[in-house]
Amino acid sequence: MAFSDRVMRLCAARASELSIRPANLQEAMDALGHARTKLGDLVSDEIAARALVHNPEIFQLVGKITKGKHQAFLAFLPLNAEGARELASNRFNGKQPDLSLVCKPGETPTAIYIWLIYAPSALAPTLRALAPLLGRLAPAGCPLFTRAVTGHTARLFPAMGFGRAKATYPDAADDLLVLPARSGLPPLAKAAVTPPDTISIRIARTMEDMMKCFSVRAATYMAEQECPFNEEFDGNDFCATHFIGEIDGEPAGCLRVRYFAGFVKLERLAVRQEFRVSRLSFRLVREALSYCRRKGYGRAYGHSRSDLTRFWGLFGFRPIPGRPSFVFSDVEYVELEAALPEADDIIAIGQDPYVLIRPEGDWNRPGPLDLSRDRAAPTRQTRIRARLRGPTGSVRAQTAVAGEA
Repeated sequence: MAFSDRVMRLCAARASELSIRPANLQEAMDALGHARTKLGDLVSDEIAARALVHNPEIFQLVGKITKGKHQAFLAFLPLNAEGARELASNRFNGKQPDLSLVCKPGETPTAIYIWLIYAPSALAPTLRALAPLLGRLAPAGCPLFTRAVTGHTARLFPAMGFGRAKATYPDAADDLLVLPARSGLPPLAKAAVTPPDTISIRIARTMEDMMKCFSVRAATYMAEQECPFNEEFDGNDFCATHFIGEIDGEPAGCLRVRYFAGFVKLERLAVRQEFRVSRLSFRLVREALSYCRRKGYGRAYGHSRSDLTRFWGLFGFRPIPGRPSFVFSDVEYVELEAALPEADDIIAIGQDPYVLIRPEGDWNRPGPLDLSRDRAAPTRQTRIRARLRGPTGSVRAQTAVAGEA
């Protein structure tokens, strides 16, 4: 599943310490009864018991039993193709599920609905247990659906990578959340568009890359929002970094980053309409923020359409208190800012000097100038030294040094 980077790191930590196993009927009833005292109205024992008989794997206990404490658990419903369509179309009843829509043991689900996660003081082990369990159930990946029933989960699930299902499946319930598979979201609802496949993101380095970015923005802002040319192409494009996103080799999205003292500004995020069922917008923002963190920036700033602040909230952006909304190009915007966690591998003075002269954003691989140090060209070196000697040699040397810096 396309969990956030933070959750993936958490899932990778101390995996060998995990203990997860299917609960028997009595264990499930006991754990569910205790959860009901904390969370209120949940699925009834009778319905839970019928579901367990249908598929004994759907109720999993996580971690070891601690004296005096109830064990963490997670319950899920692996849905077949019809069940996935019913869920995406808001016709699936989670409190009284039609078990003909739920997979039996050994069947590969089309989608998985997280029924309940109950993890008092054991959230990290439960999340670490969730990823391998889902990988075993659906090795090729499938969408993961859930709902946020508490204030804590309303904050937790977006941080994990979940987004509103309605953004992709228009008939889905307003409170339904979805986490895609790495390959994107499938067309569960009949009216949904077939999702694209391979997503690639890179920094624009050539004029062809820049033309791809400009084409995406023209198709998005000029065509859809009727933004005038001189407002969309505002004079800042050649003093910024651009990220180009492609799907199956087709330019599908882009994002621009500009730099100021102490903060970066993310702007001009655009995804072509036919590719909006993909995770491209999320990938573009994550790649850009990771890049900015590695450059040492701790704050990010941006302007969001008033109706898209929730999307940016998934990445830690919050409206700036006391700042009113404003309008440009006939659209209302809100100022947002985010604190960026410090990267472990910030590019800084004192590191290998070759790192700082590698292609922008591609700092982990040797670049052209790394290779030049091993070039055996004594004749060429002799010519260069000769040009730097003589009456004007010192001036030439200083010019060369200044140009390199």
